[in-house]
Amino acid sequence: MKRIYIEQLIKWNQTEDIRPVMLTGAKGVGKTYLAYDFAKAFFKNILYLNFEHDPKAVDLFSDKDPGKLSKRLSEHFYLTALDSDDNFNEDRLLILDEISYCPAALHILSSLQQEGAFPRIIAISSSPLKKEELKPYYHIPIYPMQFSEFLTAIGSEWYIETIIAHYNSNKKIPDIVHKELLNLHNLYLQIGGMPSIINEYLNFNNISNIPEQHSHLMGTYRHYLSLLSSDSESLKMNQVLDCLPLQLLKSNKKFQYNLIRKGTTHAMYKEAIQSLSNQNYIIPCYKMTTKDLSNIDKILEEDRLNVNEITSFKLYLSDAGLLHSLLLKEIKTTFNKVARKALLENYIATTLKVNGYPIFFWESESTAKIDFLLSNKGEIIPLEIFCDTNTRSKSISVLKQKIDFPYSIKISERNFEYSNNVKYVPYYAAFCI
Repeated sequence: MKRIYIEQLIKWNQTEDIRPVMLTGAKGVGKTYLAYDFAKAFFKNILYLNFEHDPKAVDLFSDKDPGKLSKRLSEHFYLTALDSDDNFNEDRLLILDEISYCPAALHILSSLQQEGAFPRIIAISSSPLKKEELKPYYHIPIYPMQFSEFLTAIGSEWYIETIIAHYNSNKKIPDIVHKELLNLHNLYLQIGGMPSIINEYLNFNNISNIPEQHSHLMGTYRHYLSLLSSDSESLKMNQVLDCLPLQLLKSNKKFQYNLIRKGTTHAMYKEAIQSLSNQNYIIPCYKMTTKDLSNIDKILEEDRLNVNEITSFKLYLSDAGLLHSLLLKEIKTTFNKVARKALLENYIATTLKVNGYPIFFWESESTAKIDFLLSNKGEIIPLEIFCDTNTRSKSISVLKQKIDFPYSIKISERNFEYSNNVKYVPYYAAFCI
């Protein structure tokens, strides 16, 4: 399964940036697979330690002296000292999995790399790391596979260039191809972007057991939360996860604490929500006030947005496929329009997150709502999502009275088009945004 992140690893390997790489992301997004896939293509000697499952690996890093540590690791892997005749050490990659289980390793890798025996190091963490902990690293956050990666995985990679070309030109794709891509996208929404579950589909060419696989993955998440958090915090995080389908099945998808239980407040759950966000299990989408719209880039640049104090927000799961299976348990029949809108919003939220956009929405004091706001080079681009080809909406004109923007984006079943300062984008092309 070719991942888009492989290009970043190749760039790192070809430059003089000798910082260790840090791959972060939720369990199941394919961090270890990505590291090995890259390693097999560019290195002859792959050395691997897993701190979560191997206590001896933690013991190896008990020495804080990088020179002594380098020697201990060389002995552990039965390596001779710096082999230079055949540049053995230059063709060597050290992969350290779940490094958060060994804090000593987290803080010594840069010094270890400078010793020379391990000139290239990739560390992996499913646990959230602080900004200061990431400073010594070439950080690559990993997310579930986008639709474009899904197309590659199922052998339909040739569609990608076609989609990108038509997205850039705003010219319609032939109807037969358009319908094929809508069907493939609908399949993606059911399977999601978790590599192991996509692989399950490829092995059996059937989606009947996909909900069971999603349920198993959610169980893994819950178990992991119980290991990393206190009982009370773990309970709160699981309660947030449990109520997400009901939150998104409302016509107004803003998070309501009374769906957890009566009497709950923002103060009681804000840390649990932040922790789930830090671990990439959920994606918060915060309401942006009208007065902040004209200054959004400066607010983000100066990090003046205190998300812990924002009480109006929506929450999405990190993978649309997971939400699809959870919604099936609630709906048990063909999705209605509200459920489909929830699924499509979740899909767009995950896609925008992968593409590096801050996730915000806007609504007026009346009924006007914009699903997402994109901040692009000082300009606001409003983005709306529709469940079919009907894209009529008054919300854009309401927003236009508040702030100027060059154009808006409407995502729907409609083919590509650009008219009246509206860029029409079919669901399957959202990765191009």
